[in-house]
Amino acid sequence: MHIIIGSEEEHHAKHIYTLLQAKNEPVTYLDSRQLPEALLLQWEASEITTTTGYLTIEGSKVPLNAIRSVYWRWYYGIRIAPTHQTPEALHTAYMIDREVTSAIESLFAVLAEEPTCLWVNSINAVEMHKKKGYQLNLMAKNGIRVPRTLITNDATSVWDFYEANQRSIIVKPVRGGVSTQKVTEADLTQERLALLHYSPVQFQELIEGVDIRVYGVGNQLFAAEIQANTIDFREDPQAKIIPIVLPEAIQQQCLQVMQLCDLCFTGIDIRRTPAGDYVFIEANPSPMFTFFEQQSGYPISEALVSLLIRGK
Repeated sequence: MHIIIGSEEEHHAKHIYTLLQAKNEPVTYLDSRQLPEALLLQWEASEITTTTGYLTIEGSKVPLNAIRSVYWRWYYGIRIAPTHQTPEALHTAYMIDREVTSAIESLFAVLAEEPTCLWVNSINAVEMHKKKGYQLNLMAKNGIRVPRTLITNDATSVWDFYEANQRSIIVKPVRGGVSTQKVTEADLTQERLALLHYSPVQFQELIEGVDIRVYGVGNQLFAAEIQANTIDFREDPQAKIIPIVLPEAIQQQCLQVMQLCDLCFTGIDIRRTPAGDYVFIEANPSPMFTFFEQQSGYPISEALVSLLIRGK
């Protein structure tokens, strides 16, 4: 059995679900929004190698030891609605939410350690990506070049960072989700900087050069240049995707990043400078890939499905 964390509402989850079905592989969605009413779980903590228990999804019982792979595409989290808007009902909903979240995410972590269950990718890998500053620090400490980065809500440090990087820096959220913007002097007024106090952001040196996206699937790498007219290539609908072969040393660094970040499937963003240096920006544990696949001709879907079928 293969589990896809997500639902048919999400394009990539449905895409992989359909491909697995076409190969006569048993597959089902795990939509966390169904907890606790329509999705039941039962498992036992013990010293034996294989975890005993089951998930009941849409009325069908799935033994935990029958799960060969899990594809983490879209985790909706847990949302417990209060029965009323009274303080007591709100507190009860909060407590139930907390308990259900702890139960299902504990199970995710336990299953990720099962000797027969492959996670693409584990909850640990997903959590690491939420802490992008940590991911960058981990890469840097292992000899992988990343942009000089400042994460702060202390306005007094921004000007120094701006000057130290030749007044050429960008800003983006610490966790992501919003496009990257170049910082100008107009952004560094006292009024604008005062807003920083309420929420830290991530400043980085602006790396001039060509965007490269690398998909890693197991030990396979699929790389392409993305020629765009914007700082953030996602903002350019006319961006061109051109397949390339990375230098051997950079391929090894991509595989190293996957190992460091506990990833067996990822989309790695790199920028190649005019001097020919490769600067790693981030590694995504659940990247979108179908548009890239269509434009590049790379068999990413087939590689991912084969990885899930092969399992551990």
